[in-house]
Amino acid sequence: MSRRQSSSNGVSLFPFLSILACLIGVLTMMIKIITDIKAQENVGRDEQEMARAKQFQQIQSEINKQEKELTKIKAVLKERNAALVELSELENKRIMLRKQLADTKAAPKESDEALQKMLELLIDQIAAFKKERPSLEKQLAELKAELERRKIKPDTKPQPVRINPAGSGISANTELVFIECNANGLVILDKSGGKTTISAATIETDGKLASAFNTLKSAREHLVLFLIRADGHGTFRTAGAHAETKYNLRIGKLPVPTQGEIDLSLFLKR
Repeated sequence: MSRRQSSSNGVSLFPFLSILACLIGVLTMMIKIITDIKAQENVGRDEQEMARAKQFQQIQSEINKQEKELTKIKAVLKERNAALVELSELENKRIMLRKQLADTKAAPKESDEALQKMLELLIDQIAAFKKERPSLEKQLAELKAELERRKIKPDTKPQPVRINPAGSGISANTELVFIECNANGLVILDKSGGKTTISAATIETDGKLASAFNTLKSAREHLVLFLIRADGHGTFRTAGAHAETKYNLRIGKLPVPTQGEIDLSLFLKR
């Protein structure tokens, strides 16, 4: 009798265990579902990231290409601006010489003739510049429009172009004059780093070029070394013929493949 009463009053754990088993099953199923969802999201994300990475590489490649083109455009713009500045300086010189002529009417006849000859030379140079100016201004406007359209600001300059004297056959006693040839004209390069710009229209009348050629002509061994840009072959033909025929100078030429600054340090170490 006491045994039956004891068994009827005991606590059964079956309901609790069944609930716990259900809960574990539900949690396991939820974890599985969440894991599958995450796996699907990661697959989609990898494909999207690869597509974005490929697009980024294409955009970066296009930017690099446009930056190189922009560097060339800026170099041409700089040359165009230099030509316009020189035109303005020549105009100012003409005005000053006219004033000097007006103030020296009582001076000797030789002085008047020298000033008049200089004035006529400047007038010829100004006329040549004015003839060239419309095309320069048109190119300048086109280049500025191209810069505005691209809206790219490159933070690096073109690599300098080092001119190598090896294999040129130039002796150590040779007196050299370095002249850069581009589409706009000439640039006389001083060994100390100075530059003198000469318009293509005034090669045969420019006094600074004539002075450089006359100085070089007095040297026993001499050479005019023309450094030719990709767009400067026409300018070289004019300047080279002028140096050979009028001044009887020996000339040489070297190509300059890029628009970078010209480095003459290897020549200066000779």
